[in-house]
Amino acid sequence: MKKAIICELYESVENILKDFTVLDYVLGLGYVAVETEAGIGLAYTFRDSIPGGCNATDKEFEGESAKLIAEKIFENGFLESAIGLATINSVLNGGVIDDKNITDRFDFLGKKVSMVGYFRPIVEQIKPLVKELHIFELKNYQDTLNPGQAKLIIPKSDVVIISGTTFINKTTEDFLNFVKDFKNLFFVGPSTPLSPVIARYGNIMGSYVSDRNYIKRVLKRGAGMKLLKRGLEKRFVPFSDK
Repeated sequence: MKKAIICELYESVENILKDFTVLDYVLGLGYVAVETEAGIGLAYTFRDSIPGGCNATDKEFEGESAKLIAEKIFENGFLESAIGLATINSVLNGGVIDDKNITDRFDFLGKKVSMVGYFRPIVEQIKPLVKELHIFELKNYQDTLNPGQAKLIIPKSDVVIISGTTFINKTTEDFLNFVKDFKNLFFVGPSTPLSPVIARYGNIMGSYVSDRNYIKRVLKRGAGMKLLKRGLEKRFVPFSDK
């Protein structure tokens, strides 16, 4: 049986992680950040999934082995999984610096597009060009579909755009199974690992933290992507079937 994609991802950095520790972390309203000696990794915060109570978590991660904390990616809780993914992302810096829009990467004119997760900037770029745009989203946004309908629509799509948050809620394979051509698939967002393992399944349009102190400071103040992007560097990793 084929390994789950997060298993492939974790195993690809397992030996790297054992040499690092968690120096600092922020459980922000928009994103989780984990800092190791290698860098800072980000992962989306599913706020609605955090249990009620005085503490989001009663655990302390500072000073812990990065390998140990990265294993949280396998936990069912979305916050714990995000902490694990952010730890993994802290040691990944693949790809090239790239400010191109997705419309520079693919000709969307007259195409049928499936998007997993609602990305407003991308929607605004491609909507005037495409023939069809189907957006699968758990939140009740206007003109979006329940992810359960993806199996009927993705196989008929010319291009598929998938949020990196699917690595947190363990749904990546639910969508990959219906993609007909990985060359026309794009993983997007700062949660997406800049990893050659992930590039085996599609192109990566992700982010690298270029200003550690800025990112930690604004996350502590509840920042979302509008502010975060000032401390990020856009990175592109092309699809590779090797």
